[in-house]
Amino acid sequence: MRVLFTTLPGIGHLFPMVPLAWALQAAGHTVLVATDREFLPVVTGAGLPGAAVLDPIDPVELFKPVGPPGGPVSPAESTGRRCAENGIRTLPAIRALVDVWHPDLVIAEPMELAGPAAATIAGVPWVQHSYGLMPPERLLSAAVAALDTELAVLGLSRLGKPARTIDVCPDSLHPPDAVATTPMRYVPYSGPASVPDWLLAGPSARPRVCLTLGTSLPRRDPQVAPLWRLLLDELVALGQEVVIAIDDSHRPLLGHLPDGVRAARIPLCDLLPTCTAIVHHGGSGSTMAAASFGVPQLVVPHFADHFTNAERLTAVGAGTSLPHDTDDLARIKAACVLITGDGPHRAISRRLADENASRPNPTEVAEDLAALVLEHGQDSRQDLHPTNDLDCAGTSG
Repeated sequence: MRVLFTTLPGIGHLFPMVPLAWALQAAGHTVLVATDREFLPVVTGAGLPGAAVLDPIDPVELFKPVGPPGGPVSPAESTGRRCAENGIRTLPAIRALVDVWHPDLVIAEPMELAGPAAATIAGVPWVQHSYGLMPPERLLSAAVAALDTELAVLGLSRLGKPARTIDVCPDSLHPPDAVATTPMRYVPYSGPASVPDWLLAGPSARPRVCLTLGTSLPRRDPQVAPLWRLLLDELVALGQEVVIAIDDSHRPLLGHLPDGVRAARIPLCDLLPTCTAIVHHGGSGSTMAAASFGVPQLVVPHFADHFTNAERLTAVGAGTSLPHDTDDLARIKAACVLITGDGPHRAISRRLADENASRPNPTEVAEDLAALVLEHGQDSRQDLHPTNDLDCAGTSG
C-alpha cells in the first residue's frame, strides 16, 4: 500500500512518526512525507522520501500566543484556530499530491489538518498519530470547528473521523479522562548524529545528568540561559557529570562552561540510557524519550504542551518541575537533589519504561494498518458493486 505522512515542519511533530514509517517501509509498503523545501533535508535525513509541495512555515511562530492574556479566546483555542488556518492554506497542495500519488492511507500528527481533510475529500482513510500526550481537547475541538467552517465555505466535506488514533504515551501519563486509542510503543528517534567516543566507552565514573533546552525554545526565547545556568551550577556542585544536549547553533547561549561539562548535539536515544536524570524544558520529545528509558525528569516548562507534560510527570511521581522564572536558589537546589537521588520517582520512572515496552511495537501497528486498508478497500468495492440475493438469482443459469 501507499502511505502519505503529513506533519508540521518541526522535528517534535515528525520524529515520533518516523519509527512507524520505517516499519511500513520494512514491510514493503511505499511511504511518502509531504513537506516543504526547508524541512525536506530533515525528512530525507531520517531515511524517508519527501515531497516538497508546501510553502515553508515556522511552527515556533505558529504557536506563539496571540492576543492579550485572559482574553475571550484561550491560548489553546487560538492555537487550534491557527492550525486550522494553516490546514486550509496548505490544503490545495496536499489535495493535488493526493490526486497524483493516490495514497491508500494518510497518517497525520494532531496539529496538521490538511492531510486529514484531503483524505476525507478523496475517500481515503486517515490515521491520527500522537507525539506524546494528546493536545487538549479544547484545542483539537477549536481546530476542527474552524476547519469545518472554512471547508463549508469552499463547498467541501467536513473533516471525517480518523480510522485510528495511534497513541505513543504510556497510559499512566494520560489524565484520568483520556479517551481509549490504539496504543503503540514510543521508540525514540533523535535524528542523524554522531555518537562521541566517550559515550561509547562505558559507564561514567560519576552519575551523569542530561540537560537539554530542545530545539524550539532557544529560537523562541533567547533569554533562557539564567535559570539554566543556575541549574547547571547546582548539578555540578552536587558532583554530577553534566552533558548538555544542544544544537551547535545554540551553544553560544550558554556562555563559558565549567570544566568537565560537555555540550554538543548528542542524540537523546544514545545519551539517556547512560543518565540517572534529565533536566529539560518539557517538550514532548524529551519527555517521551526520558519516559521510555525510565529516567527521572526535572521539567522547566516555558510554553505550549510543556506545562501539561510537567504536570503529568509530577502527578504520577516520575519527576518534578520548576517555574522558568524562578531564581530561588534553595528551591533549585531541592529540585536537583530530588531528581538525582534514589527516591520513589526512580522506581516510578522505571515502571513507565516497562509500560512503554509492553505496548505493541511499530511493526505490529503497521500490520494493523495494512489490514485496515484492506478492509476499507473491500468495503469500497461493495459500495460500488452492491449485490443481493434477488439479483444473483435472476442472473443465474
